Amino acid sequence: MTHLTKRIRRLILASALLAVAMLVAGGSGFSSRSAAGTTAISASRVTATESEYKIVLSRTSLKAGTYTIVAINKGKIAHSLAVNGPGVAHKRIAGTIAPGSSKTLTVTLRKGSYDVYCPVDGHKALGMDRKLSVQ
Repeated sequence: MTHLTKRIRRLILASALLAVAMLVAGGSGFSSRSAAGTTAISASRVTATESEYKIVLSRTSLKAGTYTIVAINKGKIAHSLAVNGPGVAHKRIAGTIAPGSSKTLTVTLRKGSYDVYCPVDGHKALGMDRKLSVQ
């Protein structure tokens, strides 16, 4: 393998690692275009950090559009995540999220107020319920 080939491989690996880091941080910066050349709506990310018994949202006010909510369980017991509001009827992550794990939920939100909550029995009543405002 030549010195140039090694350098190219290192550059490709570094670029891939940077892209993964940006995706994990929620700032991919990528957009897609349709065949007609118009910019398609790409999902924006919102982080919902869950623990006993609270949810912390990275943003509580959004513009209408499609969002991927990344639910991260930083608690010691299983949690889940659900969204309810205009046009979204109790859409939830399938199953639960184990401690230390994360799952995603993609929803299309229109103008209005939404509940973001943990649908595990009793968790919402214990405080795992947040409001999300969409303009």
